[in-house]
Amino acid sequence: MTTVDATDAGMISLAGKTVPRMGFGAMQLRMSTDPEAAAAVLRRSIELGIRVIDTAWYYGNDVVNRFIAEALRPYPADLVLATKAGARTTYNGPLPQPDYSPEQLRAGNDRDRTVLGLGTIPLTHLRWMSEEDTCDGVSFDSAFDTMLAMQDEGRIQHVGLSNVTLEQVRRAHARGPIASVSNLFSYGNQKDTPTLEFCIEHGIPYLPWGPRGYGATDAPPTPNGLTVDQARLAWLLDRSPVIVVIAGTSSVAHLEENIAAGA
Repeated sequence: MTTVDATDAGMISLAGKTVPRMGFGAMQLRMSTDPEAAAAVLRRSIELGIRVIDTAWYYGNDVVNRFIAEALRPYPADLVLATKAGARTTYNGPLPQPDYSPEQLRAGNDRDRTVLGLGTIPLTHLRWMSEEDTCDGVSFDSAFDTMLAMQDEGRIQHVGLSNVTLEQVRRAHARGPIASVSNLFSYGNQKDTPTLEFCIEHGIPYLPWGPRGYGATDAPPTPNGLTVDQARLAWLLDRSPVIVVIAGTSSVAHLEENIAAGA
């Protein structure tokens, strides 16, 4: 019996650690009503070599971060927990509301550190949820300044960007070190190719969200033995060595299927 291992996808330097390019996106766990099932997925991911876990405090209002802390503490020394900043600490409705004020960016960081049980967060992405360069009176550059200030204060170790334009990446890259970029990208949606190419040029890890296409029907050629979704993940890994796949699931079997795509 062949054992799947995240290292089959290759390795990359991310947030000061050498980690497999196959990671885990924890968002789907926000809907879990079975803490033990969620813990089983998280623990199995670590057993199979996953060392990048993408999360956010607003995934279920701390629910996912709580699952992570309860299942994985004490954390492996080489684990990169990647969180997100840029939402209100309270909101109504199914989606978080953007808020880039310094007070709310710090409040979100406080929640991350408290619930995850960490003094400093390994990697936090400034997730820009506006189509404009200014949101509710706060410019992208001003929000990025706050992220850099939190890094200087020791609240976070590395700053990343998420859901950003190429121009925003260029400006941020010119002003401070960017640890990673996490944008929508898949075989079926390659609109962000210019940003990916910038990351390739500058050696910035790129974490595509929606790696299976978010409903897109396009798929690369599927070799015998691979599912369509596995082919999509394998295509991403083959697209560039700066790509780190963060496919999500709430099932151990599906987790193992995703990791197997790395081979």
